[in-house]
Amino acid sequence: MPLPLRTEPNAHLPVRKQRLENRKAERARSYSPSSTETRVEAESLYREGKFLCSEAVFTTVNNYLGQPADSTMVKMASGFPVGIGMAGCLCGALSGGVMALGLKHGREQAGEELSDEIFPLSAELHDRFIRRNKVSCCRKLISKMEFGSEQHLQQCIRFTGEVAADVIDLLEHGITHPQAAATAIDECSGC
Repeated sequence: MPLPLRTEPNAHLPVRKQRLENRKAERARSYSPSSTETRVEAESLYREGKFLCSEAVFTTVNNYLGQPADSTMVKMASGFPVGIGMAGCLCGALSGGVMALGLKHGREQAGEELSDEIFPLSAELHDRFIRRNKVSCCRKLISKMEFGSEQHLQQCIRFTGEVAADVIDLLEHGITHPQAAATAIDECSGC
């Protein structure tokens, strides 16, 4: 199956300008109260040492969805922190977020039809992370800080919260681009 073509917001701009504009817009994205509450809950679970990034994202989204997954299923998310078992690869928060999207849009039975939404939503979660942080590789994300330092922990807490909020946003609204939302508000300001 060929990979579908995907376009970035601001694709009309030169690549460097496009990346800067997309990063700015992504950081300014607004979230619903439920996304914000989930973000705070996920960050709190990480900050208090109750769960690491992937576990906190998975748990908070599971709670938001009414716990379709038994709480013991958080075990499946336990190997993803620090870039998949401390290997430094894909950010654990992002891995937990993709798992959490699967709670709503994944399949349960072999041969069952795959949701048309799981791939685009998972790709959008990834792309939002990249637009904000440039990379999704844990090793690169923490390369300029001491492992376990306060700076490192604060960054990972932020990633955990952002991904949890993004998952809820994607579940509630699907794929949106922050510029489109801002334009819609501007166009309706005289109403």
